[in-house]
Amino acid sequence: MQPEDRVIHFSVELVHAPVKADKEGLQKLYYDLSQSDHAAYDSSDFSQPSQVKFHSRRGDKTQSVVVFLRDRVVIAEEWTDMPLSAFLDRVVEVGSRIFDVRGVEKILAHTATVRSTFALTHYEDARVFLLDNMCGQEGRIGPHFKRPVAIGGLKFVLPETPQHTGTYHVAIESFRHSRDEVFSEVKGVYARPPLGVGDFTQIVDHVREVRSFVSDGLFPYLNQYDIPQSGDSVN
Repeated sequence: MQPEDRVIHFSVELVHAPVKADKEGLQKLYYDLSQSDHAAYDSSDFSQPSQVKFHSRRGDKTQSVVVFLRDRVVIAEEWTDMPLSAFLDRVVEVGSRIFDVRGVEKILAHTATVRSTFALTHYEDARVFLLDNMCGQEGRIGPHFKRPVAIGGLKFVLPETPQHTGTYHVAIESFRHSRDEVFSEVKGVYARPPLGVGDFTQIVDHVREVRSFVSDGLFPYLNQYDIPQSGDSVN
């Protein structure tokens, strides 16, 4: 397996107590962010008061977006072209202002999500790699499902432990945009304790921990199976 994964998505979800729509407050936030070094957005959408968006688009697919819902804020980079450090700067720039802008005292829960792809070395088809090689499903699917498999993979839920905070939801699938790449999503869910403005750096730390899990846990787990094999069938 290629030693470097390709990160395609970062996101953080900040859950707080429900608040009323505040167009003026969010308009001021949009202006303030436009003057910042790390979180200026190119446009805004106030057409739906309960779902305000700030967003920027670069090229055909790359997009930066922050969405303000009644009880949460989502900060995301789709098909990202920025390093983790730049995303974390954006999370701090936007997220740390939420307390004043939304009039909340605590972030009740938060999530950190990283999506990336791994390029295979010894397999041309990620479905064969995952289903036949890792899961031993060769010849066991087609007779029952009676149709081709477009995407297949594995899912895990890793609960919080005394040594590891947060519950990790892990998805590993064949990547629909590239035949020889494995897609992964790791979503860390942190439900306690509530965080105040002085605790915001914990959210940044959790994003780093999720990213490290991808590199230090997920990569070696997959890499142990990417060895020369004969055959190339999914059925």
